[in-house]
Amino acid sequence: MQLGNCWFDDAKGELINRASGDVWHLPRAEAQVLRLLLSQADQVVTKAQLRQGDDEHGELSDSSVARAVFMIRSFLGPGSELLIETVKGQGYRLHLTPIKAPVPAKRRLPSRRLGPVPIWIPALLMLALLFVGGYFALRVGEMSPTAPLKVQSLVQADGQMVKLVLYAHSRSNNTLLLEKAAELATVLGDCRHSRWRDVFMSLSHDSRVLNLTLRGDYLGQAVVRNLKISDGRSPRRFISPDWLKEVDICD
Repeated sequence: MQLGNCWFDDAKGELINRASGDVWHLPRAEAQVLRLLLSQADQVVTKAQLRQGDDEHGELSDSSVARAVFMIRSFLGPGSELLIETVKGQGYRLHLTPIKAPVPAKRRLPSRRLGPVPIWIPALLMLALLFVGGYFALRVGEMSPTAPLKVQSLVQADGQMVKLVLYAHSRSNNTLLLEKAAELATVLGDCRHSRWRDVFMSLSHDSRVLNLTLRGDYLGQAVVRNLKISDGRSPRRFISPDWLKEVDICD
């Protein structure tokens, strides 16, 4: 079954990215959620349906379903939010043909006849362009923008939007980072209110340190927290209920 740039092998329970060649053998929760969404493509599948168990497996939790959708979208890549649509208060809908965001029609302005352009105006514009180009040429060495691996927007109970942004050293082998992001996304999404508006996550090169930067506002003042969580265990957990209470993720 074709899903965006990926192919789903139902018999093997694998998602294959045809562009990169990456193959992901889906865990039980991800496989169950994806198969149910595919079986009812273009229809809303409720969270209760996605949680259901069987003779061999127990029922999934709401957080397991949310994490499974997050991980599937992360593997599918750009456009996955349109491929797997969140239907607020109900569940999810999988579109076999991704929907496209509407493009607003361009408003045509009435044309005006302009008189002759003074000769000094093009010369002035050329000088301005040369100045701006030179400035950015000098600044390019000072700036090294990095595109995020993943950006997710979460809506809390009071309607506040929180943006979760992941940064990685490469575009592959980011399973641990995505897992920790899914855990934190579940916590943030369950908050009734939070002072944080932007949360940035990354792992160190050896994956032993989870870096977090939280930005928001408190009593009308901008606040920023930089956190580093070290964990040398295997598997690495980083995030625990005691830690979440200590750093006041939810107000």
